Amino acid sequence: MKNKTRWLSRITLVGAVATALVATACSKESSDPTKDDKAPPGTLAVAEAARADSPLDATPDPQGENVYYIAFNTMADEDGLATVRVPAIFKVSAAGGPSVKLHEGAPLVSPSSISISDDGQTLFIADGAAESAPGEDDGSLFSMGIGGGAPTALSGTQGYQPRGIEVMGDTVWFTGKKDGKAALFKSGLGGGQVSEVASGALFTDPSGVAVTKKGVAYVVDSGGAASAQGGASVIKVEAGVAEVVMEGLGVGHPAGAALTADESTLLVSGLDVGRGTDVVYKIELASKNMSSITDVIGDFRESAGLHRARGKNVFAWADSNANGTGTVYKLEL
Repeated sequence: MKNKTRWLSRITLVGAVATALVATACSKESSDPTKDDKAPPGTLAVAEAARADSPLDATPDPQGENVYYIAFNTMADEDGLATVRVPAIFKVSAAGGPSVKLHEGAPLVSPSSISISDDGQTLFIADGAAESAPGEDDGSLFSMGIGGGAPTALSGTQGYQPRGIEVMGDTVWFTGKKDGKAALFKSGLGGGQVSEVASGALFTDPSGVAVTKKGVAYVVDSGGAASAQGGASVIKVEAGVAEVVMEGLGVGHPAGAALTADESTLLVSGLDVGRGTDVVYKIELASKNMSSITDVIGDFRESAGLHRARGKNVFAWADSNANGTGTVYKLEL
């Protein structure tokens, strides 16, 4: 980032128990070695709460007051003789406190991404292995109210092996594969017709997606087909035309992406290509300059999903194994 102002960043750990520890530290916001980045480090205020079981993705509500996340829960099996580990959807206050389980188990099988409607009332979930038809397990999108209850398959989205998801206005954008072809797709909030937005040689293993108000999408593709350096690439899609804007990134599973409120900067949930530890990349879209946030999260190794609250620079970010079990963070810029 090429400016001499100081970014004030706050990362707040959110989970199932009230806040237990507060500390402050200098931010290790370092530049990519290939970029000319003269920004000074910022500062972080860190508050720690309890952990979740292998969280994969998290999204704040539009006001940044609550966080909804995908993790796992242990429940009794059908016979009541043993326990099974199943995916579940949780809600927690962004300020910390106890988590509330909204749903567990079927029809979810392998959910990887979660987003929320602009009015904050409906959650949308991408599950790439859910049953799409009897005997078929190639996935579906689901919707559910924020109050809980069983998710409902979004009509028309069955069979797309969805990976990443983002809701913008009246449109659900998602990445996935149809008939073996990787692509970016979109549909309405109520489902129905699915449209292919972009596909082709640049798309191999698309995951996280972020979308501007004007419908310009940024997709993180971890397949490396578009990158001469190997690693993941960030693909910009505008009016159906795809181009690579950044390449050679290390990313986790699932790879997350989110735009800042002014849509000038893209944050990507990633991994340091040398150390294999967590980073959040900050990519200035106009200049293509990139810097990294590593403090606190730089000791972890399972970087996962990332989303922003609609109205402010409040983000929810997950690491599937942080602190031994997995952790959901709130990140403020």
